[in-house]
Amino acid sequence: MKITAAAKLLAALLAVLADTTHGFSFDNHAVSSGRSALVSRGKSQPLFHPSNAIKTEPCLKRTSLTTATFANDAGSPLSGRRVPSMAVPFQKFWKNLRFNPVWHWRIVFGAFFASLMVFRQYLDNHVLVTFWNYLLTSQALPARIFRTDSWEWCWAITCFSVYIHAFGWADRAVRKADEEGRVHPFKKYRLQDRYMADQQRRSRFSTRDTNSQQVQLLDQGKDNDLVKPKHSKWNWQAWVGEFWIYAAPLLIWDIVAPRRHRRIGGFAPPTTMGILGGIAGGLFLYDIMFFCGHALMHKIPWLYRTVHSKHHITKEVRACEIVRLSISEEVLEVGFSIIALNLLSVHPMARTIYNMIITFLLTELHCGFDFPWTPQNVVPFGLATGSRRHHYHHRIGKHYYQKFFFHVDRLFGFFQKDDGSLDGDSVKKDPFIPKSWQDPSQPAFAT
Repeated sequence: MKITAAAKLLAALLAVLADTTHGFSFDNHAVSSGRSALVSRGKSQPLFHPSNAIKTEPCLKRTSLTTATFANDAGSPLSGRRVPSMAVPFQKFWKNLRFNPVWHWRIVFGAFFASLMVFRQYLDNHVLVTFWNYLLTSQALPARIFRTDSWEWCWAITCFSVYIHAFGWADRAVRKADEEGRVHPFKKYRLQDRYMADQQRRSRFSTRDTNSQQVQLLDQGKDNDLVKPKHSKWNWQAWVGEFWIYAAPLLIWDIVAPRRHRRIGGFAPPTTMGILGGIAGGLFLYDIMFFCGHALMHKIPWLYRTVHSKHHITKEVRACEIVRLSISEEVLEVGFSIIALNLLSVHPMARTIYNMIITFLLTELHCGFDFPWTPQNVVPFGLATGSRRHHYHHRIGKHYYQKFFFHVDRLFGFFQKDDGSLDGDSVKKDPFIPKSWQDPSQPAFAT
């Protein structure tokens, strides 16, 4: 009896092993026949009679994973082949490399920074030296403008204007397509549309049968209520007013206390690493200072009402919301940036590039779109905040107090946990997007 029990245990272990091993699969017929032979064995038969032995050889059979995803892809090196399970990561990598636009942009930015490192010596010894001497000594109009005291804030306003109107064009294009009953290619990136689609889908799932016709139409993007969300209008009068609130004090200060021509003359020609370090350090330090002020404004009701509430008038953000600030908040934000750059003694040329980058990041944060080339997607491991998280912050009014990075919010737990309480899809990596909004020629993938 002990030997019989051991044989049964061995058969069970073989079944579990075959069922849970990636490289093998279990033959149920062989096991059932072996088990039947064991149970039906009479007491008069010997234990190891050939007719009662469990046929373990057919129980385990070697299997291979077929690259079904690439079966019809003639350009794939795995097309039509049978590969072992170790090739699964390579399959995913190859699919992302070919079809995932986020990976395409990562390659572009990676190649750009790699080229800076490769040609760094030439850039430092020739390009940057020549260009810096031109800015300091030339009487050409661009060089003279660079040497004026108002250059930095005028350059920042110019960048803001370009970015805000570029995202505004995208927003109006989606709105116009909705009014005409068309699906614009940018619609699938628009956070308000995603949010409404996700909310309506949840409502239908909670109140109706999941196989109902309305839910199926919703998944396909054929629901008329879904493809025509309410669009908020752009307030261009506020943009003009905010310009003078921002520019007038700075212009007066530049006239009263001219200083730039003396400061920039003491700087040597910049280096590639010096420029990159100054920009990264300025953004990092600004982000920490802003986090402290932003969190306090949300945690202290008086500060929120008097300083920050104007910025949260609307829950659906647009790029123009970046300039919807109270005077006190404008002073704080500009002051944080100036303090960060001055503490690090950032080179004037790096400050110019810094202003171009930070104005883009601030505008993208409020643009209401989730394009694949934005930092929140290109930067790996979720290190960048981006429009998805800031959209959640504006809609819910909490969490995600950093502007550019995510490390401090993560440290203090100021982020939406994945516990099923998500309101909409703002922070989801793979949001619900109706099929009719997507390009049918592109396969689905995970970023």
